[in-house]
Amino acid sequence: MGNGAELNRPRRALLSVTDKTDLDVVADALKAHGYELIASGGTAAWLRDHGCRVVDVSEVTGFPEVFGGRVKTLHPLVFGGILGPDEAAFAGVAELGLRPVDVVVCNLYDFEAAIEGGADEAGAIEKIDIGGPSLLRAAAKNFRRVCVLPSPDYYEEFADACDAGGGLPDLEFRRRMAAQTFETVLDYDMAISEWFQAESTADTNLLTLRYGENPHQAAEMTVPIGSGEGPLAGMGLLQLNGKELSYNNMIDVIAAGKLAADLDGVACAAIKHTNPCGVGTGATAAAALERALLCDPESAFGGIFAFTSEVDLPAAEILAERFCEVILAPSYSADALARLQKKKNLRVLAMDPALFTRTTSGRSLSFGEVNLFQDEDMGFPELDTWEHVAGPAPDAATLDALRLNWKVCKHVKSNAIVLGNAEGTLGIGAGQMSRVDSTRIAVRKAGDQELELKGCACASDAFFPFADSMERLHEVGVAAAVAPKGSIRDDEVIAAAERLGITLMHTDRRHFRH
Repeated sequence: MGNGAELNRPRRALLSVTDKTDLDVVADALKAHGYELIASGGTAAWLRDHGCRVVDVSEVTGFPEVFGGRVKTLHPLVFGGILGPDEAAFAGVAELGLRPVDVVVCNLYDFEAAIEGGADEAGAIEKIDIGGPSLLRAAAKNFRRVCVLPSPDYYEEFADACDAGGGLPDLEFRRRMAAQTFETVLDYDMAISEWFQAESTADTNLLTLRYGENPHQAAEMTVPIGSGEGPLAGMGLLQLNGKELSYNNMIDVIAAGKLAADLDGVACAAIKHTNPCGVGTGATAAAALERALLCDPESAFGGIFAFTSEVDLPAAEILAERFCEVILAPSYSADALARLQKKKNLRVLAMDPALFTRTTSGRSLSFGEVNLFQDEDMGFPELDTWEHVAGPAPDAATLDALRLNWKVCKHVKSNAIVLGNAEGTLGIGAGQMSRVDSTRIAVRKAGDQELELKGCACASDAFFPFADSMERLHEVGVAAAVAPKGSIRDDEVIAAAERLGITLMHTDRRHFRH
């Protein structure tokens, strides 16, 4: 249909505006062409004050405005009037009381002004327009019959187009207004979306890190805002000494802190590139540190050391003689901290284990606009349900060794093999595509330090795929092993362990780490 000059009914216009600028211009144009004016709330009051005859939206719908004006125009008798395609379609639904609307004049609650004016959350939400964008989208969609005006910027042009078109602007004008309307609604929705995103991160600090994985890469991190001292307080950390932290440092700190949280008693873990390269326990922090260094001191060079207990002066003396990137502990004795602070570049962090564990729970990876999320691999409920499937029944010492090294294994990149005893690790094989290769590396690491593997325990983060794994473990003296079940050759592996006298424990839980 062209400009609708053949209509034998009065045209109708729906007006619902926040910005009343030049509203008299469009109202005069509509009156001049015999339009019936329908309006809501404040718009209706303004039009009446300026001498216009107006039908309230509530008269059209037979339903009053509710919730303080939150619901005014959202009604089938309004949207049906806008979206009906042509006169014939309306004739077919006349019994429903649907009458055409030919022009929609609408602009939106000024959400951005409310935000810029310092509105709180409740005030901002009240300025999120629902009915307005809906009216605009409906009218713009039906531009072949309806003319929409999303801004006072177009009122003068509309008035001229009405005169030229015999009461309704031509299709070209209506199409242009439709395009402008969708752009207006898009901008409005984007402003709201950006506000919500800003609100969702309002309780975090954005920190610039020293650099990314490499010095030429920039890096940032977000940290919950905390009540304690320093920018890392929200994640339970306080930097007491040293250079600013890099991306790699933070990745390693998180890995080290999570491993320490899984260890019992007085313990120390050495971390390099997120992998443990030694874990030890002892009566003191120094003893635990020395036991951790027993496993792979070469790899621990330039690494991170995490403690489950206060770092004392003997431990600090050992650390001060080594090259370390970061020290992480719940606390430091005064003399230990003074000793470590003599090394101005050494990063020394105090950790609140409970807050740290809570705020770093869960894992995510981002690749541009793609984000992967997963729950934390939390705890070790499987320890109570291990199944003894081969070899001698484990005694208490054997179980202690298996449990400790199983906990460490969870934090080693897959494929992971950990050899050790109840005091700590002896050899760690990490990140190999073949479990056999990880086993070879763990054995070699122990051999490099001339560590005795006879009678030790082995932990594997996933099932042993072949029986020859038991043969290799037996050759180096492994007495007990724990691994998830699930291989199609489990029976063969179990039979080999039984034949070789290796205590084999099976579990239902796997601990892959990528």
